[in-house]
Amino acid sequence: MRFLTISRAEAVGTVVAVVLVVALVATSAGRNALAWIYLQSHEAIEDSIHLPFPLDRLDPTCPECM
Repeated sequence: MRFLTISRAEAVGTVVAVVLVVALVATSAGRNALAWIYLQSHEAIEDSIHLPFPLDRLDPTCPECM
């Protein structure tokens, strides 16, 4: 019956996570931070697509690429 009990640490962690999510969504600074994180990750993904070499060169199972 261990799966039905919640430890104090789990409960505190859950409460802290909920409070942080509410603080991020409810405040303009939090929303700005989330938007900045999204834009930075989106830019990083776009930049990673345009690598100057094919990704096959990084595949250790490809004998022609080594």
